[in-house]
Parts: sequence; structure tokens; C-alpha cells
Amino acid sequence: MKIVLYITSFLLFLGSFNTIAQNSKKFENYTFDELSDKYYEYKFTDSIKAKKFANFYFNKAVKEKDIVNAISGKYYLREVHKNDSIYIDYLDSIINISKSNPTKMFPALAYYQKTFFYYNNEKTNECLKNCLLGFKYLKQNKNDSLKYLFQIKLASIKTLTRKINESNKILLEIIDENNLKHNIINSENYFITLFNISRNYLKLKINDSSRYYNKKALQFSKSIKDSLLIGYSLNNQGLIHYYEKEYLKSIKYYSKSLPYLIEDENYRAIFDAYNLIAKSYIKLNKTKKALKYNLLIDSLYQKQKITFYAQKNSYSFLIKYYKNNQDIKNQLKYINKYLKVDSILNVRNKNLSKTFTEEYDRPKLIAEKQKIISELNNEVSFYKKSRIYIAIVLILSFILFLYQFRKRKKQEQKFDNLTIKLKNKKVVENSVNSNTNTQKNLSETIITELLAKLDSFEQQPENFTNNKLTLSILAKELETNSNYLSKVINQKKGCNFSTYLRKLRIDYALDLLEKDATIRKFSIDAIAKEVGFKNAETFSKAFFKETELNPSFYIKQLEKKG
Repeated sequence: MKIVLYITSFLLFLGSFNTIAQNSKKFENYTFDELSDKYYEYKFTDSIKAKKFANFYFNKAVKEKDIVNAISGKYYLREVHKNDSIYIDYLDSIINISKSNPTKMFPALAYYQKTFFYYNNEKTNECLKNCLLGFKYLKQNKNDSLKYLFQIKLASIKTLTRKINESNKILLEIIDENNLKHNIINSENYFITLFNISRNYLKLKINDSSRYYNKKALQFSKSIKDSLLIGYSLNNQGLIHYYEKEYLKSIKYYSKSLPYLIEDENYRAIFDAYNLIAKSYIKLNKTKKALKYNLLIDSLYQKQKITFYAQKNSYSFLIKYYKNNQDIKNQLKYINKYLKVDSILNVRNKNLSKTFTEEYDRPKLIAEKQKIISELNNEVSFYKKSRIYIAIVLILSFILFLYQFRKRKKQEQKFDNLTIKLKNKKVVENSVNSNTNTQKNLSETIITELLAKLDSFEQQPENFTNNKLTLSILAKELETNSNYLSKVINQKKGCNFSTYLRKLRIDYALDLLEKDATIRKFSIDAIAKEVGFKNAETFSKAFFKETELNPSFYIKQLEKKG
């Protein structure tokens, strides 16, 4: 109980979002499922709303002291902010709090979530480390449900490292124990176990057993009426047909499965499906159709930036295709992409090999250590020759550091001056110069009336944050003509209409950013549109012109200050 109170206190500390609390009343009756549905509704269409619903989800979990849903809320925040550390740091914090006094749930569940995350991102080294740490805490506090989840994931890691028989042994034991003890694992994990057994038998070229377990998986998913699991069974059937060289059937079943994979946002499976469809078309000598799916792999990779082996296969095809078509530009383009992906995958392989050696094969680890020492000794001469180069680099780096340091100090001074200036500043002050042509052309009554209307206009941000506002539109709203209005603004405000509007919007942005912490978390583009600019570029230029600071720097300084 004590550890739950610690974690709850920690959650409450992280969940203090002032601006969200102001609007939370209308969301307090939402269930977690409803908030989740809302988040996914806006995830790809409106990032600002998606961020709000992700925050509402997390705050609801904090308020209800629901640690499991708080973890899900952090995962949504990680997705919408495209920042893995939001999720991983949160899990690490829970681990650090709970590991000194472990329970049946924590820190084992946090380790499992990290294991699952790293597995889906093909960071197998990190996946294995967290899996083994989770097992360590489960030995202290027995939890069968979590144990089976870790076993399933460990079996998957063994499959990746080509220890197929060991993987199958774990999975078959889970199935036997589940049948004996009557459904000790939930429906989804029972399906996953059958699915993985089928895949393993396929890798062992025991196709009959692969078909048998996939059929069981399909029957089970139909019995519980789970369309998503049915989709994965179809996907596996496509792989079986590919291994049996039935390429048209493989394409058919993979194509049927794709909508389910896309719905589940399982990018690894999507990449693999595109890859196997492309390979099937190659086997059928349909190069143009193979090209289509390889280009789909490249397009998806550019959007998601998640590296899998499918991309390496795809870029290999594209290099050969454009070489045969004498398209040197595209050939070079995909050579560069291939080298980038190959480099990432090579690093992963090295790390994974090291982890298994540390855990399972100490003699091999010692041999590897001697090999590394030998390689380092061979590099000594290279490092001696590089001393001068390193010294030059260090000097240049130091000079650059000093330059950046001084530049930052100047910016910080400008920020301080700006905040002091803003305390007593009126938005756009009237010019003191009264000896102008305005009085000659306009009566004092008209000038006074227009200035009063402009003052009222300046008090309501919705008036000047309309990015379609023009001089003629404002003149109509103020019941005057463009010529009169332009003259009054020029002579009484000391600037033309465009500058006047820019100053209003930037002053409003400065005030909004200082007072509203939520706005500071928006993208620059979103802030720009909020205060009346059409895009981030025009906003940033206007902001710098008024303040001599970039908006991103100003926001960072406000965060430090507040």
C-alpha cells in the first residue's frame, strides 16, 4: 500500500496542468475509452485537440489514482509530441520509486511496458534487458498474468535471434498450462501465443504444423468475434502461402489483412506486408506492381522514421530498378537511403549480440572482450596521428562555445529587458505628434471618434487576430472609409496599417505566452495561427522584428522563469 501512495504522489506532481484544469469540468464525465476514442479521432487531423485529449486522459488517471491508465496517458503524450522520452522517462520514474519496495504490479509492469515498446521499435537489445529485469522482480512477487506476458515477449526475442526451437518450447508450455489451468491468459495473449507458434513452425519449415496453429488462431479469433485478430490470422496465412510459393494467394491474404494492420497502427507488420507483397510480384515477374509497394514502404518510412529490415529490402530493389532504367538521380537517392538504414540495423545487431553474451554465455563474452582489446591496440597508432586534428577540433569547438554563450547571454538580456518593458506598455500608443496633415484634412471630432473606436478594437483580441483582416474591412467595421482610417493610424499611431496590425498581434502573443502555460506547449505554427498570422514563418519574422528574439527562445525563457 505504501508504494502505491508514493507513486500516486508522484503522479499528482506530474499532473498539475493549470490551464487544462480550467476547462476540465466538461470532460470530467468522460470514460477512459471515450477519451481514448477522442484522442485517436484527432491524432492525425488536429494535433492541438489530440494533445488536449491526451492531457485530459492522463489527468483523469492521476485524479483517480489509476497508475495503469496514467501509463497509457503518457504513451498518448509521447505519440502526439513525437518524443519517446516522455513515455520512457515516466516509466523509469515509476521503476525508481517502486523498486525499493516492489509489489506484484510494480516495477514489473513498468519493465514490461518498456519491453513491449522497445520490441515494437526493433530495439531488441533494450527489449531484452528490460525483459530480464522484469523477470527478476516477478521472482520476488509472483504474478502469473505478468509472467506469461514476459514469457511471450522473451519467446519473440528468441525468434528474432534465430533460437526458434527455444522460442517454441516457451510458447507450447504456455498453451499446455493454459489448457490445464483453464484460461490463465487473456484472449488476446492466447491468440498471440498461437500466432507465434505458427510463425515459428514456418521458420522451421514445418508447414503442416504452421497451418494447424494458424487455423486454431483464426477459429479462436472468430469465436470471440475479434475482427482485428482475424486480420492478423489472414496476415499469417499470407506468409504461409509465400513460404509455399503460392504467390497469388499470398498477395490475396496480405491485401485482406492490411486494413486491420493500418487500423492497429502496427507499422512493423505493415512494412512486412508491403515487403512480402512486393516480393510476390517479383516472383510473378510483375515489376511495376512490385515497384508500387516498394515505393509505399519508402513513403511510410519517411513519415514514421521507424527502421525495419523491410526498408533495406525495399531500397535494394529500388537501387536495382533505377539502375536498370538508367535513372542515376534516383539510383543515388536510394543508395543513400539504403546506407542509412543499413547503418542503423548494424548497430542494433551488435548491441543485441552483446546482451545475449552477457546474460547467457560468459566464456564467449570473455573471448569478445579480448577481441575488442586487440582491435583497440591496433587503433593506437591511428589515435597518435590524430592528436593534432583533435586539438584543432577542440579549439574550434571552444571558440564556437564562447560565441554561442555570448550570443545566448545577449538574448537573455533582451528577454529581461522585454519583460520589464511589457509590464507598463500599452499595445500601440498614440503618437504625440499632432502637427500633421491629419488635422488639416479631418475634423477633430472625426479623429477623436476614430481613436476611440480603435481603442475599443484593440481591447478585443478576436478583432485583430483574424488573418483575413484588411484596412478596408476594418474601415467598414468602424463605420468610416479606408482613407480616413489610414490617415489616423499613420499620424496618431505612428505607423502604417500593416505595422499597426503586426504590433497588436505580437503584443497579444507576448501577453498570451506569458500568462498561458498551455499555449507555450503548442507548435510555433499553431501559436502563429492563434494570434492571427497565416504561418510560422511570417509570425517568426514579425516576432523578431518587434522583440529581436526568436519565439522559440522567448518561450524557453518563459518556461525557465515560470
